[in-house]
Amino acid sequence: MFSIMAEASKKRKDLSLQEKQRILECYKKLPKMSQRSAVVHLKISQPLLCKILKNRSDIETSALTNENTDRKRAQSGKDSQVESALKIWFSNVREKNASINGLLMHQKAEELAKTMGKERFSATDGWFNRWKKRENIVYKHMQGAE
Repeated sequence: MFSIMAEASKKRKDLSLQEKQRILECYKKLPKMSQRSAVVHLKISQPLLCKILKNRSDIETSALTNENTDRKRAQSGKDSQVESALKIWFSNVREKNASINGLLMHQKAEELAKTMGKERFSATDGWFNRWKKRENIVYKHMQGAE
């Protein structure tokens, strides 16, 4: 009896940001129809489609801000204020085609934390690597940079 109960209940399947974007694109291409008809074409559940449509602007914004499209759930680090300030600083420096390395990023993170009054913040290697992964940051040779 237990095996029958286990088969009857479905496991939760989280979709990545990339999969949600693909669903939105497919939904836009469909002719005007009810959500009930659309879920048959998209092969997803109606509550899932409703949730994706409700969060459409967040999904599209995340794609435009270079977030990691493979992530399934939004995660935050130990201090979201410092992380968002570092992301803004990083984006501004990258727009100027300046070269950035890990040591400079560590120092800037700690400097930003001190200016925000976060004395206990420490930019450890583990935190830094997880932050880069969350923000989809990779070090590559800049085009035109020497």
